[in-house]
Amino acid sequence: MKKWIIIGAAVTLVLGLLGSGYLLLSSFGGGADEDEFLGEAAVDVGGAPIEVELGTVSSLLVLDATVRPEPGRALKAPKGGTVTHLWLNNGDTVENGAPIVNVKVPAETTAGADEEGEEAAAFTEVSLYAPTAGTIRGMGDVRVGDVLEPGATVATVAPEQFRAVATVPANDLYRLYEDPDDIMLKIDKGPPASECSFLSLGSAEGGAAEEPAEDEFSDESEGAGGGAELSCRVPSDLQVFDGVQGQMSVSTGEAEDVVAIPVTAVRGTSEEGEVLVVAEDGSEEPREVTLGLSDGQFVEVTDGLEVGDTIMDPVPLDPRFDVPGAESEEDFDEEFYGMGG
Repeated sequence: MKKWIIIGAAVTLVLGLLGSGYLLLSSFGGGADEDEFLGEAAVDVGGAPIEVELGTVSSLLVLDATVRPEPGRALKAPKGGTVTHLWLNNGDTVENGAPIVNVKVPAETTAGADEEGEEAAAFTEVSLYAPTAGTIRGMGDVRVGDVLEPGATVATVAPEQFRAVATVPANDLYRLYEDPDDIMLKIDKGPPASECSFLSLGSAEGGAAEEPAEDEFSDESEGAGGGAELSCRVPSDLQVFDGVQGQMSVSTGEAEDVVAIPVTAVRGTSEEGEVLVVAEDGSEEPREVTLGLSDGQFVEVTDGLEVGDTIMDPVPLDPRFDVPGAESEEDFDEEFYGMGG
């Protein structure tokens, strides 16, 4: 009797395992028909028809900013040479075009000798002049008698001004079609917010419009990562210090009385997109649209829709990219680590 009980239990276990395996294969393997269906049909997320209306789109980008001294311009010795005289020292204030250093360099090739038959001088002394007005930096180690390589940087002349620098995430560059002309700077625990005039927008690897200085300020942008670096000139009457932190509020544009739809109602947020238009009989048809300004909640439609059209909001998910109910890694981390709290 026990023998038959054991055999029956074993058969039941084997059948259970086979059934589980079949279910797993059905879930992960899927048939060709199921894959084709998922690839063709969008996933319904419970959208509702909305009527297209006119609205105002005002785009504002708020970025973390750091204040830095102006990098200034490098004073270089194009032909190298030997330092013979220092007109000024590190930390001195200099006017644009004033001499800073004299160097002895090989003279230009001369034809023959002078009237007395002596060779022309083999060296000549030249002055290196300040490329701009400001304060001399990075010249502390230069001494008379030092030999400079051709193209060597002798010092940096920087104006007594500051700039605020912020990194613009790469995807937010779509919102900066033109150079911004309305920037406000607010310093943490500092003076009230003030206007900050636009300077440059370039690579985060050091994308200032001016030539970067080769001194202690030049390495601050290293390792800044992707995106771009936005710089604005701190007003001279705003008291700031090197390295203070703040926020930069950048207006990227405003469009009034334009066709504006929720960003959730369109696939794509820059230049071109796709909406799902609902006809009077209830049928749905995808339509390509041209996009303009976006504020993160609404986006301007410049072509493809008219006031009174009806579209689905939110637009059904694209099964090629969107997975309904999927949690992001950030949400998962918060949920996971929050369990111990």
